[in-house]
Amino acid sequence: MPSLKSRLAAWVFLPMLIFSAIDLVVTYRSTDRVSTEVQRQLLKGSARIIAEQIAADDAISAAGAPPAAFELFADENQDRVFYAVRSATGRLIDGDAALAPPQEAAQGEQEVYFKSRVRGEPVRVVAYAQELRDGGHITVEVAQTMRGHAALRKRLFMITAREHLILLALVLAALVVAFRWMLRPLMQFSERVARRQPGSLEQLDADTVPRELLPVIGALNGYVVRLDQTLSAYERFVASTAHHLRTSFAILTSQLNYGMRDERISPEQKTLLAAMQNTTVQGTKVINQLLILASIEQGRQHGRDLPPSTSALNEIVTSVIEELAPLAQRYAVELGLDAADDGLILAAPPHLLREITFNLIDNAIKHMNGPGSVSVRMQRVDDRALLRIVDTGPGIAPEHIGRVFERFYRADPGTPNSFGLGLSIVKEICDSLQADIRLGSPAQGGGLQVDVRLPLAADAVTSSHTTLPN
Repeated sequence: MPSLKSRLAAWVFLPMLIFSAIDLVVTYRSTDRVSTEVQRQLLKGSARIIAEQIAADDAISAAGAPPAAFELFADENQDRVFYAVRSATGRLIDGDAALAPPQEAAQGEQEVYFKSRVRGEPVRVVAYAQELRDGGHITVEVAQTMRGHAALRKRLFMITAREHLILLALVLAALVVAFRWMLRPLMQFSERVARRQPGSLEQLDADTVPRELLPVIGALNGYVVRLDQTLSAYERFVASTAHHLRTSFAILTSQLNYGMRDERISPEQKTLLAAMQNTTVQGTKVINQLLILASIEQGRQHGRDLPPSTSALNEIVTSVIEELAPLAQRYAVELGLDAADDGLILAAPPHLLREITFNLIDNAIKHMNGPGSVSVRMQRVDDRALLRIVDTGPGIAPEHIGRVFERFYRADPGTPNSFGLGLSIVKEICDSLQADIRLGSPAQGGGLQVDVRLPLAADAVTSSHTTLPN
């Protein structure tokens, strides 16, 4: 049983079920003894009534048994009752001759019980000896069939069985309630773990959990410490490697620039050097993007909040547009600022906002596939700043919308100088800033519209509301 609840229920409920079954077997035997004792008392009472009537008459005659002797057996089971009166010598004086005499004679107002059969039916018989005044004695036998005995035994057994079933049902209900109550801390603990950010290496708090979970939390915290040490060593290795790669790429770029200025090289060699320089620039860009991702992940894993800072969105977007203007001109793309709110002060570091803006506009330009336009809009919407970038390019097919934020995923693998990291960096930064990013189609149709809603600084939030344009 993989379920802990099932194991607990089995260890609690199954023993009770076994004990109940054993108790029912014992109860069945007890009910048989009780019903036998009841039948014996009825038989004895009937026999004494008949014997006392004969003794009171002081005469032995076949006058018949008094009706009161048989009223004791009146019930719904319609048992048959037989009787016989015999002298001291065993001669039948009155009653049914089919009723066999007892093998052991009763003595001095004592009774003897035994089982017999009368006309093919099983009966229980009592033989009661009654002393007479003249010194002699008689033996009165009364027999009853076993239907009433069986019915009484069944009725007593069913009462006990019903009580056992009610008790088991109550125990089962109590187990369900108890398990829910006892296992609630475990469920709350699992919810706390499930709510943790992916990659978080914060240690679990052991102050608010039951003592039974302390070994689990201790083991998890120990694992987190070891994993943190391993990842820290790996991050130091990656950072050191990236630093050396950037240094090497910078040296290589300088050497390529120097080589391209040499007048002795041929045009073919110059073209080859230009291609090598372009590849080096792209490699440097990828290294910088990976370092940004590693920095964001490291902060999230260690639970470090971003340092408190504010930034003017308009200044950052304007500087990015100016920086990318030559690239837009080379791709025959019209790049412009559609609308801007100069008062948008955001609670975010400037370098992260620049990464968001640069990657989105850079992607829009490079994926245009021909002449087109990219427009940027900034405005306040409720208590957030909206950064909207709309292009007239081919857009993104619906089947790719859900995956474009994955690392190294490219909706169009044929696009040159694209490594599938731009949007993943934007998504990681938005998550760290508690911002929201959505991709869709512009209202006029065609192209791609990217909406980024960023949190405003505390002193910049007002009660004014702005209607979001289509």
